[in-house]
Amino acid sequence: MSSLPKSTRKQKGGVSFDPQQFLATVGVARTITQCPKDYKIFSQGDPAESVFYIQQGRVKLKVKSKQDKEAVIAIL
Repeated sequence: MSSLPKSTRKQKGGVSFDPQQFLATVGVARTITQCPKDYKIFSQGDPAESVFYIQQGRVKLKVKSKQDKEAVIAIL
């Protein structure tokens, strides 16, 4: 028996997948977290160990130069 949630969208080959339902459930290696405003999720230069899906709210992506100047490259 699969631990994947029931789904509604059909893909090629007859397999169904509902990303909204998938992301709304906690499962193996999945957690749902709420972060306060200005919370640092990831720092430039850190090794990537996770994938983040934004369900609501905004995330600001910034980079910092060697001269300590910051630039916003995206708001998600």
